[in-house]
Amino acid sequence: MISAGTPLVSIVIVNYNGSALLDACLASIQRQEYQPLDLIVVDNGSTDNSVELVRSRYPGVRVLEQGRNLGFAEGNNVGVRAARGQYAVLLNNDTEVTPGWIGGLLEQLADPNVAVVTSRVVTDGVPEQFYEMNGSLNPLGYNVMRVFRDLTRVFFAGGASLMFRRAEIPEPFLPEYFLYHEDVYLSWRMRLMGRSIRMAQPSVVYHRGSGTTKKQASVTVTFYQERNKLLNALILYQASTLIRLLPLFVADAFAKLAGSLLLKRKSFPGILKAYCWCVAHPSWIMRQRRMCQRERTAPDTVVMSSMSSRLVDGEGPAVRLVNTIMRGYLRTVGLRCYD
Repeated sequence: MISAGTPLVSIVIVNYNGSALLDACLASIQRQEYQPLDLIVVDNGSTDNSVELVRSRYPGVRVLEQGRNLGFAEGNNVGVRAARGQYAVLLNNDTEVTPGWIGGLLEQLADPNVAVVTSRVVTDGVPEQFYEMNGSLNPLGYNVMRVFRDLTRVFFAGGASLMFRRAEIPEPFLPEYFLYHEDVYLSWRMRLMGRSIRMAQPSVVYHRGSGTTKKQASVTVTFYQERNKLLNALILYQASTLIRLLPLFVADAFAKLAGSLLLKRKSFPGILKAYCWCVAHPSWIMRQRRMCQRERTAPDTVVMSSMSSRLVDGEGPAVRLVNTIMRGYLRTVGLRCYD
């Protein structure tokens, strides 16, 4: 049991029609050894019985009804603004936490240079070997598995379960992101300020994965995935880095458009909509870019030293070939990654 005088921790859960998920999530939080907790559910206009379920079974939970779907990004901002704790935790509604969850996160945040810490999130369907090493991002913003042998090291803190100090981060996300890649934005922005991001291995969370977003139309999912990934690059890279990466981004755009037509893994209209949005909103992008670049203390050489130079995961001659081409291009233009 935690002794008296321990800091208050606020837990923010954004919910949208997640009544089938919330009960298990909230029940697992109630089993936490750590106290005191300030538990907040931000309801984004659910039309199921989510609000009634929380109020009837968990009367100590604050429910903030929004009346409409603000998205994951602004929903979490609402919760963090209403939080009372010294620390804020953002937790997905399709998760169940283990007893040492809070304590493990706080242990990593004892280091003042650590800005955000994430849990060890065990997701349904992900093979066990992918937890033997931690992943990262490549310069195009794609996830790459099995990069870091140091299991406290990650490039970004995943939004399924992350913690930060409220005094340092009073509002974590840009509302316009709505969903997807807002967690990458937060961690990348902190890295520009010279701060560290860590994973707390003792803080274990079981995650069902896409418990809400899998219900969304593919054009919507594709739009936010592709647009927000591109926004992170446009806002957070230095201009010289963007110029050197431009050929890769152009090639990636053509490959995605072709793949969406041939393989149907992404929505072609969703990809077009993502690029059109960026073209139509240059002033918004430049405002966000100026803000983040003013905060910068670490150059891209430092930030990219925690990225992967691999384009894709996997084995085989074709994979090795494209990864070799990627690494060769990055070296040619003077960009170095972790591997």
